Amino acid sequence: MNKSRSSQKKNQKSQDPKRLKDIRIPVEPQIPQCEVCEEKKADFYCTECKVHYCQNCESEVHTSSFWKKRHKEFIFQEPYVPREKINSNLCDKHNKELCLYCKDENELICGDCSDTCRKNKHSILGLDEYSNEISQKIKIILNKIQKAEIQSNETIEKSLELKNKFKIEIKELSNLIEKQSDLMIQKIQKSKINHLNLLLKIGIISDTKFDNIIDKNEAKQEEIKETKKQIKILTKLKKDKKTIKLIRESNEIIEKDKEQRKIERKKEQQKKREIQREKEKTEEIRRLNQREIQRLEEEKREKYEEEFDPKMNLGNRIELKNENKTAWNPLSFYGVGIICGKKIYSRGKHEIKIKIDQFPNPEDEENFIVLGVIKTERMEESIENGNFEKIYYFRTFWDGRENASRKGKIENGIWIQEKYPKGTFLKKNDIITILLDMDQKKISFKLNKKELRGWENIPEKVNFFSFLMNQERKEKNQITII
Repeated sequence: MNKSRSSQKKNQKSQDPKRLKDIRIPVEPQIPQCEVCEEKKADFYCTECKVHYCQNCESEVHTSSFWKKRHKEFIFQEPYVPREKINSNLCDKHNKELCLYCKDENELICGDCSDTCRKNKHSILGLDEYSNEISQKIKIILNKIQKAEIQSNETIEKSLELKNKFKIEIKELSNLIEKQSDLMIQKIQKSKINHLNLLLKIGIISDTKFDNIIDKNEAKQEEIKETKKQIKILTKLKKDKKTIKLIRESNEIIEKDKEQRKIERKKEQQKKREIQREKEKTEEIRRLNQREIQRLEEEKREKYEEEFDPKMNLGNRIELKNENKTAWNPLSFYGVGIICGKKIYSRGKHEIKIKIDQFPNPEDEENFIVLGVIKTERMEESIENGNFEKIYYFRTFWDGRENASRKGKIENGIWIQEKYPKGTFLKKNDIITILLDMDQKKISFKLNKKELRGWENIPEKVNFFSFLMNQERKEKNQITII
């Protein structure tokens, strides 16, 4: 019985279609949605983008052949391989580890891929060599960044220094403007008070004269009324023979009145003319006063004496003394000092006389003195940068054979020089004069009593300037404005 039951059980098991262990439930691959349109199921997975695409979205994203080569696609097949199990370090073609780098293809390759690359004569590197090259490039970039940071810090410091200098100069200029404006306001107030007093005097005189005229007219009107009454009486008495004499006398009186009226009218007209003349005279006096004030101001400006400007001292190589009248280069090493004058010349004729206090050892090629004028606009910028826009000068130096002098000019970076006759050069105690005619825009020079030619078409506004060469000796080049 037991055997029969066991055999029955075996038969039943054999008759069962499958055991639970052997049963395989068909599982559909869990294909995700497209991450771009989010409507269709994904057909591709890009290992570079790390994004699931449907067929339409993949063709829109990977349009060019470059992107298709660069971005390796993974086509979904059953069974579905999820994203997490994809090994990006394996070659898509040979499913081997990426252990080399091809420079020409610009991508990682496996050992099998390297055979084809070597056939095509591509340059192949190991991952260590490739990482070393990248690290060296990164170091070079970091060094450039550090240098750029240092330069930027230096420029920031220089800009801050310039900013502080400009603030100080602006304060000084504002103080000067305030002082000058206060003086001008005081002058205007004084002139205003004087003019108002004159107008008050004129008004009082005119009022008194007009009052006198009105009083005289009223008296004349009363006389006219009386004469009219007399005329009426006379008209009544015309028929009487006795009154003929009276009528004649009355006519004579009327004629005399007419003559007197004419005389008085003439006098009134003369008075009006006199009043008008007085007004014109006062107006002329006022105009003359204004012209005189302007003339005096212009004379003051013209009498302003030239002196060196301590602010326009290039590199602070020049020292000034004698109330900024004397300039000299005290440095112990070789170098050129540039100094400019304060006065701006824009019109009229001017003479700038300079005495040569010291000019040591003229027989030296590196010793020279330059005297002349420079364009006022952007003067400080052109001197600091060395880009002299417009300069017109007299220069004396040693040319290797003898003392020589030239007139020269610099216009838009072009240097032009012309020789003076032999024997024209500076010595100690000489006086050189710069002659300026700003109305005709001309410059010429005079050495002691000898007149020397110069240049035409100089700028609208110029300043005096000088170059003083320094030598390694005890006695230095020195000049004085006289």
